[in-house]
Amino acid sequence: MKKIIIALDGDHFPQGAFEFAKSINLKNEILLAGVFLSPVDYSKLMAYTAGVDGVAVMPEWLMKNDDDEIINKNIELFEEACVADGLHYRVHKENNLMALASLVEESRFADLLLISSELFYKNIGAAQPNYYLEENLKRSECPVMLIPENYKQPSQILLSYDGGESAMFAIKQFAYLFPELVNMETTLLSVTEDKPEELPEYAMVTELLTGHYPNLKLQNVKISGKKLFIEWLALQPNSFIVMGAFSRSMFSELFKKSFARNVIQDIKMPLFVSHK
Repeated sequence: MKKIIIALDGDHFPQGAFEFAKSINLKNEILLAGVFLSPVDYSKLMAYTAGVDGVAVMPEWLMKNDDDEIINKNIELFEEACVADGLHYRVHKENNLMALASLVEESRFADLLLISSELFYKNIGAAQPNYYLEENLKRSECPVMLIPENYKQPSQILLSYDGGESAMFAIKQFAYLFPELVNMETTLLSVTEDKPEELPEYAMVTELLTGHYPNLKLQNVKISGKKLFIEWLALQPNSFIVMGAFSRSMFSELFKKSFARNVIQDIKMPLFVSHK
């Protein structure tokens, strides 16, 4: 049984991420642990307000100190939803001063972390990925799935491959975690700036992945800029997008902050991110 954790900050309920958990549970039962975080990471807020008039920037809910009330309402919603859909669940209430550190620690003991790509700490920064989301993508100790709020079951999987260790690690992790998904149509996608060439280590890549993704096809795409790749992605059917992190190839360069923000804001597809 997979243990999946879902991040719920303040009064934000990530409905899209919960729908994804439900869909996986229908195929193979999971344990879904709701990690309930304070509406803000106080350690970051205190650092930000050091040396200035902190009270002037404190939100009303913080001055009223009503974190418990906010979180408890969300816990109640979560429990009711899990019971209604027959999910095995746990509640982890982490309303301490260091929300980010708490979530990273929780990820050490989980197979997957689910985060809303639209709601996660939206009260702190509405434009995603905000600081909180970026930090969790960097520091998480398990794979992360970012799910839009309008989640619909994807019809295919896009595996981003650049020849690097991190990309292949993410592709294998997705297959290991989701054997119930790998039978759908899958594209191993290589992005180049000039003329398309054969995928790096073609023979070894196909030897491994055809055993995990039975409906695998290979595709090289010539892309000259981030904008064009966003446009190309927008034309694809609703997909799971699988990517690694922290390598330096052309594909990885596309996934800098500004590009990741465009994907999350404009494409509205589930994004699976994993790194060692």
